[in-house]
Amino acid sequence: RALADPRIGASLRHIHARVQQGTSLVELAGVAGMSRTAFSARFKELVGRPPLAYAIQWRMSLAKDALRTTARPIGALAFELGYASESAFSLAFRREVGVSPRAYRNAERQ
Repeated sequence: RALADPRIGASLRHIHARVQQGTSLVELAGVAGMSRTAFSARFKELVGRPPLAYAIQWRMSLAKDALRTTARPIGALAFELGYASESAFSLAFRREVGVSPRAYRNAERQ
């Protein structure tokens, strides 16, 4: 339903296309052509979570997939996902997933 909405769909495509650069609420609202308040409310109504929480979830979904399916170094993966450092990525990953990227990779391989 969210992708079918012209405004929210555009913002979702923007989030998905700009993983490495990241985004902001102001930028997403601009892509949707809405005020920040109206955009946030509509996004949450259709997607089920706030825009920036969704963007983080999307990044972590990509990270988990890469950790399961590739041998890319965690530092390289962090930069591909738009984090300034491996430690910033590891902290965000641990906060969202509950374990470090290395522990996640090891658990998924066993």
